[in-house]
Amino acid sequence: MSALESTVVAISCFTVAGGAASALEARFANRPRLVDGHEGFLGCEVLKTGSNPVTFVLITRWVSRAKLKAYLQSDDFRLVHAGAEADADFKVYELVAT
Repeated sequence: MSALESTVVAISCFTVAGGAASALEARFANRPRLVDGHEGFLGCEVLKTGSNPVTFVLITRWVSRAKLKAYLQSDDFRLVHAGAEADADFKVYELVAT
């Protein structure tokens, strides 16, 4: 199986009121980067719209669903998401082309 065939992309989308957007953006910019050290993590991006309300899109890439699942069940995941109030739409996709 090639790297392309096994790569998965997890995408979380959530919307916040304009006043909360600055704080959330700062939280992402200053994230503790605990996920970066997890086996199978390939990278992430955070995108946002420029409107009010603001929608954020968090994209992470993983070598496999199993590695993503291990992170989602980790203490690091629980720590990073403690106190998070945004309700996210979370989906996992398989990369099929670049």
